[in-house]
Amino acid sequence: MEILSSVLARNVRLVPDRDFIVTETETYTYGRFHAATGRLANVLRTKGIGKGDKVGLYLPSTPMMAIAFWACQRLGAVPAPLSAMFRHAELRKIIERTGMRAVIADGTTWPYFSEIRGEFGALAACLVAGGGVAAEDDLAALADAASPEFADIACDFGEIASLFFTSGTTGTPKGTAQTHFNLVSTLRDMMVSHRTRFGEEVYLCAVPLFTNFGLTVTLNLCLYTGGTIVLHDRWDTERVMADIRRYRATYFGGTPTMYVYMVNEHDAARHDLSSLRICTTGGSPVPQPVIKRFEEFSGVKVAQVYGSTETCGQNVMEPTAGIRKPGSAGLPVGSSRIAIVDDDCNEVPTGEIGEVIIGGDCVAAGYLGDDEATAAAFGPLGWKSGDLGYVDADGFLFIVDRKKDVIITGGHNIYPLEVESVLYRHPAVAMCAVVPAPDEEKGEIPVAVVVLNEGASATAGELRAWCRQELAAYKAPRRVEIIDTMPVEAAKIRKRDLVAALKEGGLDRFRT
Repeated sequence: MEILSSVLARNVRLVPDRDFIVTETETYTYGRFHAATGRLANVLRTKGIGKGDKVGLYLPSTPMMAIAFWACQRLGAVPAPLSAMFRHAELRKIIERTGMRAVIADGTTWPYFSEIRGEFGALAACLVAGGGVAAEDDLAALADAASPEFADIACDFGEIASLFFTSGTTGTPKGTAQTHFNLVSTLRDMMVSHRTRFGEEVYLCAVPLFTNFGLTVTLNLCLYTGGTIVLHDRWDTERVMADIRRYRATYFGGTPTMYVYMVNEHDAARHDLSSLRICTTGGSPVPQPVIKRFEEFSGVKVAQVYGSTETCGQNVMEPTAGIRKPGSAGLPVGSSRIAIVDDDCNEVPTGEIGEVIIGGDCVAAGYLGDDEATAAAFGPLGWKSGDLGYVDADGFLFIVDRKKDVIITGGHNIYPLEVESVLYRHPAVAMCAVVPAPDEEKGEIPVAVVVLNEGASATAGELRAWCRQELAAYKAPRRVEIIDTMPVEAAKIRKRDLVAALKEGGLDRFRT
């Protein structure tokens, strides 16, 4: 088995002139990319950064994020991608907890970090790609003056290869310590399960690279398979579908919300998606009506996948051939295994709903510097996902919903995904989210928040009646709120914003 830096070295030997990263403005072949990582590794070493040092990558989805990640791999340092949306509070907590020795930023993120840079005496370096900074921080000038030649530092399989941070919705983002063994095992398993062809796949990536989904599951899988990646720095539905046609993309992985956007904006006369061979979706529960509509006009099957930052990638996947079960996340891939447990961590019988636990080579080493959180989330069976699901008699995993998203009204459990799937079947509904609202009698009630298709019309009463036709009365939304703009971040609906607005008295901020 290879460590990560060996994977890049292998591709440089085999396909040095093949395009690796393509953007609107520049292209990196594997040879050019390798040289760029060598230059940055030399710059970091002259700044005193060495094996095991943590390097924050405070960057948007640009080639520099990829270059910095792989320069750290060659140096034996530990890259820590940071959300470009993080601000002072998150940055302070992360840098202090991890003991970062360097931060790499660019012109879009530097203004925020520069305001607090002086608080961190342990930082050996802060490098900025652009932005008119001092010479000692100017990454472009330093890299131009550095040699592209760099002898890769050897690492052991059990050493930490990367730190990815959770969303931090309930406190300080936790740094998931992924080892070389974790990552290479996951890349190997994904390559086999997706049936990718070495050197032949063209990946389109519009998922933020500071996420495990964007960097490991998409960009690093592309590198592992010797493919080409068309990199988008933000979600733009029209541009994504145009580039699938322009570059004859064969692989697209996106969140369910991305598929909602494509379904709503697809125009058969302009958008040719026939080159796609592999489509996957994950990151949140998947509304099946949306996926069915996408499959109908694209002609490609969308495989639902399941995984997490704590398990380094996609650990469960719908089979690409043979039996498929709509609504299922599929079967474990490679060494991954599933357990469904009750609140006491006892395994439940087949078909019963419980918390999903993922085990196998993919399970990370824990949360860096947080023994308490590690003990709570990682156990002898694997990583406790916080998702509710069940396994059927054939071993297929079905995700019911997030454990924390379950709405309990009058003693009944309501799973928002089930209600959302019904709403997505209504022809007027473009996007929806079912969230709890406080209620004096029931404790909380389900509220459906809906954005309508352009030019479509439907009343709240009509949508409630639609749900009551297909669902038990207690599951149907007590209220339907029609808004103009859904809060979305990284192409995922921010349900917590809707919940907060309902508690504060209304959703007017999302109406125009």
